[in-house]
Amino acid sequence: MKRSRILFLLLVSAAIVGCKVGPNYERPSLGEPSLFRFGGKKQARSLGDLDWRTVFKDQALRGLIEEALANNLDMKSAAARVLQAQANLASVRSRFLPSVGAGYDYNRTQVSTDLQLGNFNFPTVFDTEQNGVGLSLLQYEADFWGKVRRSSEAARARLVATEEGRRMVQVGLVAGVATAYITMREQDYELEIARRTLDARRKSLELISTRQKGGQSPLTDVRQAEVLVAEADAAMRTIEKQIALLENQLSFLAGRAPSGIRRGESFLAQNLVSSVPAGLPSELLNRRPDIRAAEQVLVAATADIGVAKAQLLPSFTLTAAAGLRSKTFSDLFNDPSKIWQIGPGVSVPVFAGGRLLAGIRGSKAARDEAEAEYRKVVLQGLREVSDALISRQKSAGVREAQGRVVKARQDALGLIRERYDNGAAAYLEVLYNDQELFGAELASARAKLDEYKATIELYRALGGGWDRTSAP
Repeated sequence: MKRSRILFLLLVSAAIVGCKVGPNYERPSLGEPSLFRFGGKKQARSLGDLDWRTVFKDQALRGLIEEALANNLDMKSAAARVLQAQANLASVRSRFLPSVGAGYDYNRTQVSTDLQLGNFNFPTVFDTEQNGVGLSLLQYEADFWGKVRRSSEAARARLVATEEGRRMVQVGLVAGVATAYITMREQDYELEIARRTLDARRKSLELISTRQKGGQSPLTDVRQAEVLVAEADAAMRTIEKQIALLENQLSFLAGRAPSGIRRGESFLAQNLVSSVPAGLPSELLNRRPDIRAAEQVLVAATADIGVAKAQLLPSFTLTAAAGLRSKTFSDLFNDPSKIWQIGPGVSVPVFAGGRLLAGIRGSKAARDEAEAEYRKVVLQGLREVSDALISRQKSAGVREAQGRVVKARQDALGLIRERYDNGAAAYLEVLYNDQELFGAELASARAKLDEYKATIELYRALGGGWDRTSAP
């Protein structure tokens, strides 16, 4: 008994202090640039560090984002995947502890035979009973080579990767709701432009119709004015359709049936952030959820190599049991027979048809794939940030230029109308400049929308939109 206890303690000690085969994880050298392309000079702070409540000022938009984070079905699915990964980690870690079982058994044996005395046979029945109760240590494998620790390391990394995946869904959801809402408010503004233009063109049509009846304008002017009215009416109906579709999209993102969306600030009053510093590329590796998730997948793949290598080495197991037995149940705890057994063992793989070596090769290949994917995600992140920076920079220039176009078209239309009223210009000139002004106003609104979208995309690309205080 004493030797068995010593052997058990040795096995447990070996499991605790034993080595871990396989490589330890080291972050690959990525050679990221010191500054983002189109990012300007080095900034002390990044837009991605800001909470989404700081970036988006509109109270109606904030309410939509909060509703989406609480009810969006993609978020619920991502949260469920995190719970699955947590359960898997708990299952793997349970292998550190031995499994103990308890049981009770009852056996009754009856043997019939003939007892011969002289010339006489006497039928005889032997009846025996046995009761037993005990505890058993199911087969426990000491983690001498770190197989369980590597498995736990991989499971924990996959849990963190799953949690980062949930945050990636959150980042995308915040950006998606913000983009759809800002686009809807831009469409609302386009609808205002279309309605204002339609009212002005209807009044112009009435005036020209009156002048045509008085013989001051030809019928062609009336027909041209009717074209302007019809175009503005068609544009207004198209915009109304787009608004309804965007409301349905926002309702879906918020996790509810299609319905109307409450408005907040007007499109022109939207103010996302006063400045948009990008920060440093090295910070992106620790902030952006998809990069963090890809790195954790690489950590797990590295640990899996150790698990595969440990399969080649001897495994040390221990089984034990202790219990009580008696002929009758009443004597089970009064005058029982005490039994115990212990069975340490060692098993060494001798031949497996190359399966174990193939497992190691497969684990190394999976690790190489995970590293390539990690590098790809990093490059993709750097590209997306750079794309967003140049988009915002150029969109701001386009917005300013379109504003000057609108001002020039308004002045030109005023002068042409004045000349037409004085009989010095044909109505065709009025028609042309009116159409150009309408298009310029819509283009100016869309240029401002592009600038807003570029800012939101930059915020998403930098990994903003989630609460880093809850990071694992």
